[in-house]
Amino acid sequence: MADISMENVISRKLKNSQEKKSITIGVNCKLTLSDAKLLSVKALPVHLNQESYTAMERSHQFLKNCIDQRMPIYGINTHFGDQVNFLEPYLKNSDVNESDYYKSINNRQENLIKAHSCALGDIIRPDIIRIAMMLRAHCLSQGYSGVSNEAVDAIIAYLNSGITPAVRYYGSIGASGDLIPLASIAAGIIGENVDVLYRGEIMKSPQALELAGLKKFHPQLRDGLAMINGTSFMTAIASLSLYNLSRLTRQMLIAIAMALESMLVISSGYHPLVHHLKRQTGESTVNDFLLNFWKGSQLVTDLDELRQSHIQEDSKTTRPVQDYYSLRAVSQGFGPFEENLEHAITWIENEMNSINDNPIIDPDENKIHHSANFMGYYVTDACDILKMDIAQASTWIHALLANLVHPRKNHNLPANLVDEPGTQNGFRPIQLLAAALAVENRKLSQTHQSHTLPTEGDNQDVNSLGTHAALDFQESVANLERLTGILFLAATQALEFRGIEKASHESQHVYEIIRSYSPKIADCRPMSEELNSITNLLDEEKI
Repeated sequence: MADISMENVISRKLKNSQEKKSITIGVNCKLTLSDAKLLSVKALPVHLNQESYTAMERSHQFLKNCIDQRMPIYGINTHFGDQVNFLEPYLKNSDVNESDYYKSINNRQENLIKAHSCALGDIIRPDIIRIAMMLRAHCLSQGYSGVSNEAVDAIIAYLNSGITPAVRYYGSIGASGDLIPLASIAAGIIGENVDVLYRGEIMKSPQALELAGLKKFHPQLRDGLAMINGTSFMTAIASLSLYNLSRLTRQMLIAIAMALESMLVISSGYHPLVHHLKRQTGESTVNDFLLNFWKGSQLVTDLDELRQSHIQEDSKTTRPVQDYYSLRAVSQGFGPFEENLEHAITWIENEMNSINDNPIIDPDENKIHHSANFMGYYVTDACDILKMDIAQASTWIHALLANLVHPRKNHNLPANLVDEPGTQNGFRPIQLLAAALAVENRKLSQTHQSHTLPTEGDNQDVNSLGTHAALDFQESVANLERLTGILFLAATQALEFRGIEKASHESQHVYEIIRSYSPKIADCRPMSEELNSITNLLDEEKI
C-alpha cells in the first residue's frame, strides 16, 4: 500500500485468476478470498481433484470398519449433542441383521438434516450460499471426515447445476458450526420439499433436481452430520465481506486523502519521522500511502509557511498552526485497521481451508477424535475486531464531512459545499445520511462473544456466535462503502472549489472519474441514484 500505483493484493489475485474456467478444491488445494469472490461474481464450476477421492475413501473405510465392530462413535451410532448417551438400539446386539443396523444409522443422518432445516428470516444472498457449498465440499474432501465420495460429489453436482438452496438468516449460534443454515443446504441436496432458486425461479428442490437431471442424495454413515457440522456458512459470509473490505480500505484512504487535501491539511503531522518514532507498522504504511497520494499537490499546507503568516498577518484571521484530530491523526487512527485487516485475512483463509467438523477421522493413526473444530471463534474475532475498526472509520468519515460542510471548520469553503448556501442545501442532507450510517455501524460494532447463550441442554454451554458476527460484519462493510462514496463526492466538490488544477495528480484522476458519474451539486436534486452509482464504482473497482 506504500505505493499509490500498487494494486490491492487481494484485488490483484482476483484479476490474475479472471482467466480461470473452474475452481479446483480438495487435497493440497488452498482456497483464498479471491476464489470466494470469483465464485460469487462468475459462478464458475467447482471441480474436485483426484487425490481427494483416495483420501476420502480411506477415511470412510476406516470409519466403517469401526462401526462394523460396534464401536460407539459420536453422531453415528450415538445420538447428538446433549443426547449423546442415547446409543444406537442395535449397538449391543451383535445378532441383529447388519442391514437393519445400517438402516437405522443412515436414517439418523437423514433425520438430523430434516430436523435442523428450520431457519427463519430473510433469505441469504445466493452467491454466499454457493461459496458455503464450495467450502463444505472442500472441507469434507480432505480425508479427515469419513464421508462417502458420493456425499461430496452430491454437493458439487448441486452447486454446479446452478441450484441454490434458500437459506434463511436466523438459526446458527456458531457452535457445532452452522447446523441450521447448512442443514437448509443439505435438505435441498437430499431432495426434501424445501425452497431452492433455480433458473431464476423459486421452486421446491425435488422439481429442481428433476429439471437438472440430478438424483436425491441418500446420506450414509456420518454424511448427514458432516454436511451440517462445520463453519462453512459463517466463513462464506466473512470471506466475501472481507474481500470487499480489503478492496474498500484502499479506496477509503483515497477518499480520506482527497478530503484532507481539500481541507489544506498541514503536512507536518505526516512527516515520516513522526511515524517512524511511533514504531507501528500499520501507521507507517498508511502514512506512506497518504504522502504518495499527495505528490504534486499545491493545496497541502507547509507548517513553516503557516507559522510565518501568523507573524506577518493578523493571527485572528489566519488558520491555526495545528489541525483538528480528524485531519492530523489519520495515520495513527487507521494503522491498527491496516494491521487487523491482515490478521483477519490470515484467519479467514485458514478457516476456509480447515477441517472444521466433528469427529475427526485419522486413518493414519487409527484414531477417531471427538473434538470441537466446528467452533467459529476465529471467524467471530476477525469480524468483531474489524467491525470495531469500521465503526471508528465511520465516525471518522463523518467528522471529515463535518469539517468540509461547516463554515466554522472548513477554512473558507462555502457552507454545505454549495455556491448559494442561502437558497440551496448542498451537502447538508447528505451529512445527515452519513450520520445515520455511522450510527448504525457503531451499533453493529458490539462484540458477539459477550452475548453467548447456553443452549441444547447446556451441551453447547459456550458458543461463538460466528454467523451473527459475520452477518453484522457484512452490513458494516456495506455501510462503510456507502460512507466512502459520500466522502468521495464531498471531497471532489471541495477540491473543485479550491481549484482542481492545484490538487495532486492522483486527486485529479479520481475527480475525473467521479464527475463522469455525478456532476457538481449546485441546485437541489434527488441524490439516491447518484450515491448508489458512486458505491457501484467502488464495488467494480473503477477507483
